[in-house]
Amino acid sequence: MKGFIKSTLLVTAFILIGITVKVFSADSLAEQFGIKFKGGITTVVQDSPKENITNDVEGASAGVYLVDLTLERNFEHNGKIVVQLKGGRGKGLNDKIETYAMVNAVSDPSLNDAADTLAKFTKAYYQQSILDDKLTIDFGKLNFNSFFASNKYSNDSDSQFITSIFTGDKIAETPPQRLGLALAYGIAKNFKVTYAYFSQDIDHVDSSGVNTVQLAYSPSNRCNLLFYAWGNNKNHYSIADPNIKSGIYGFGISVDHELIDNVGIFVRTSYKDPSVSVLKSSTSAITPSEMKLQPFASWDTGVQISGNIWSRPTDVVGFAIGQMYTSEYYTKHNKHHLDYNYNDGAETEMEIYYNFGLKKYNIAITPAVQYFINPKGGNAVVKDNIVVAGIRTRVVF
Repeated sequence: MKGFIKSTLLVTAFILIGITVKVFSADSLAEQFGIKFKGGITTVVQDSPKENITNDVEGASAGVYLVDLTLERNFEHNGKIVVQLKGGRGKGLNDKIETYAMVNAVSDPSLNDAADTLAKFTKAYYQQSILDDKLTIDFGKLNFNSFFASNKYSNDSDSQFITSIFTGDKIAETPPQRLGLALAYGIAKNFKVTYAYFSQDIDHVDSSGVNTVQLAYSPSNRCNLLFYAWGNNKNHYSIADPNIKSGIYGFGISVDHELIDNVGIFVRTSYKDPSVSVLKSSTSAITPSEMKLQPFASWDTGVQISGNIWSRPTDVVGFAIGQMYTSEYYTKHNKHHLDYNYNDGAETEMEIYYNFGLKKYNIAITPAVQYFINPKGGNAVVKDNIVVAGIRTRVVF
């Protein structure tokens, strides 16, 4: 009951803010105070005929909501402040279906009653452009996915795919929102290089952080090519011998290309060192059996088609397929220390969605179907393939 009351108050507060922006006009607020507002409410309800953690033959249903509000304040000489606040509740089917790729990427695991956290600032940074806008500097609480591995057709769980592998790089071990510094320099008209440092947490702005570099090339206004690499200096443990500690590295490639008007495709692949891992929890003993099972590589590809083709310009349909791979190091070195042997197989993910855009009411309704083959590469408690059907609504203000 207490959680319900807090959730109701949270949603009410965000809605009142949205109404205020509408009543006083966002353009008017921008003109008077230089502040730009945008936000929305996203809800997702999903159902699966069967869980694969408890083997519940009656299936599972779950929902989640997320409310977001972004404020921007521009200053003279090409500077601005960006602040984003998000609040919500619910894990959806993420804690009922065991997969490498999250079934519901809208859900934010850090927003829950257990941590007594129903709202938080996900972005809070200052941006300054200098040298005729060739160099952009961002400093503050940054989000890795806002600067790296972005993709035009598979980046936003609020309006595109909701399976996590299709919303960004889910192999990279980078803090989601941390204190950081990002420098982006336009070497040429269509070529940009970006460097960023992300701290592990607010109390450790040191060499244990994550360093990332990205090269972005756009041969035309229809195509974007990204290559990025990262290094995480936080202690990881060798799967072969947990007494050996090291950092971890990885890299990825992301491509989006509009083939013809209204039809675009994307491809993304990611890799990290398969020989090391982290512990299951901070209290875990440093032993092979306490190593967290993680995928070390992935690829995904798909297509997005605009409703312009069938005279529905606000509609979008998307289809994607991908795989996430288990490291063979678990099979080689851990099989004698566990209750059962690990499999080093691949999990296959597929999703199709149709986004109905109701522009008049600022609402989008998106039914989606997801299918998971060989969950967790054959390491799920129940190894059956999983199908999930759901519907997402997004209201913007």
